[in-house]
Amino acid sequence: MSLKERILEILVNAPSEVSGEALAKELHVSRTAVWKAIQGLKKEGIEIQATKKGYFLRYKDLLLPSRLNELVSKLILWEKVVYRFEVSSTMDVAKELAERGDKAIVIAEKQTAGRGRLSRAWKSDLGGLWITLILLDKRPLKSAFVFPFLSALAVANALKETYDLSPTLKWPNDVLLSEKKVAGILLEVKGEADLMEYALIGIGVNLNNKVSQEPFEQKAISVSEYLEKEVDRFAFLSSLLQNFETIYLNSSMQEILREWKSLSSTLGRPVRVRTLNETFEGVALDLDDDGALLVQTEAGIRKVYSGDCFYLR
Repeated sequence: MSLKERILEILVNAPSEVSGEALAKELHVSRTAVWKAIQGLKKEGIEIQATKKGYFLRYKDLLLPSRLNELVSKLILWEKVVYRFEVSSTMDVAKELAERGDKAIVIAEKQTAGRGRLSRAWKSDLGGLWITLILLDKRPLKSAFVFPFLSALAVANALKETYDLSPTLKWPNDVLLSEKKVAGILLEVKGEADLMEYALIGIGVNLNNKVSQEPFEQKAISVSEYLEKEVDRFAFLSSLLQNFETIYLNSSMQEILREWKSLSSTLGRPVRVRTLNETFEGVALDLDDDGALLVQTEAGIRKVYSGDCFYLR
């Protein structure tokens, strides 16, 4: 661990202020080194307060880099974690890493310009889980459609395993609790000659963050609001990554779609579908083998590859 990471871990676990002298003594470094490390943490956006008694963190529910590195060391798909307190978007950071060929996971405590599908703003405050997974996989580009379905399954399984919840899945990329959005997924892929170079999978999960209920926003909820208590974010992250890796390595596309359908709240329901070009209503019948939504309308069955799906009742 770096000096900054060691100081951060001490401050997270400290019940009150910790003096620079105490930090220097415990870490066997000079007080100047401690001060420089503290300034470095502040530049990364971590809110460290200094009083006459010493340093303390205003916000302690942090995903400590030491624990993250230990977690990823047990996985196969990724080699490192890039942790930031604040970024514009984990997707932007991940893209730079993917271009260098890094098998990494990017995690931030908050995003200032988080985004969802169609470049929509995604509010990403402290307490949520904001993560991008980099997959370096030379597979056919046309098969990348399965990643959002895989990711939604991993999120749903982790919610069940960690908090004993029973989420449902909404086409194309949402995870719901009691019909309210608790998680969303964003996929960006780069490829050439019909072969994928890398995929970036952004996953945002409302855990301990407070979710805005502005009238113009889709109904949403956080796990802590649903359970009426704060929850363990690291336990959820651990379950999420393990589930993702297990499904990725062991399940076929057909198995992933079949499992997704078993948890779907979309299929069999009257829906309104809005694409870039039109809006129409019908009944969601099934998923096609390529992940498209099949909708029965008065004019016949429509096949929808991308768009928004709204439940009519």
